[in-house]
Amino acid sequence: MRLLIGLAIGFGIGFAGAVLFAPERSRRREVDWPAGSVDSGPTAIETDHNIMAAVRRALRSAQEQLNEALDEAKEAQAKAEKELRARYERKVHQAGKSEEIEEKKRK
Repeated sequence: MRLLIGLAIGFGIGFAGAVLFAPERSRRREVDWPAGSVDSGPTAIETDHNIMAAVRRALRSAQEQLNEALDEAKEAQAKAEKELRARYERKVHQAGKSEEIEEKKRK
């Protein structure tokens, strides 16, 4: 997730810098693009039959990373919960001992 956020921020900063610091052009150039024809060849989508496969691989990779992160979070949560329960039990146990001592002092 950090990677995606970093990439988005990087692209945003790069685009803003390119727009803000682009050299001003006093005259516009007209570019003559070659006219497309039927014989010009297949389009990029037609030549790359693996677009969906690439998207599936990327989604699978992202899903695996998300699952790993969730597993790590669950492990950390369980560890923290055990530590808190142990700390709580020690405090309750100590409080119980101090109450017993106070009762003995009163008698």
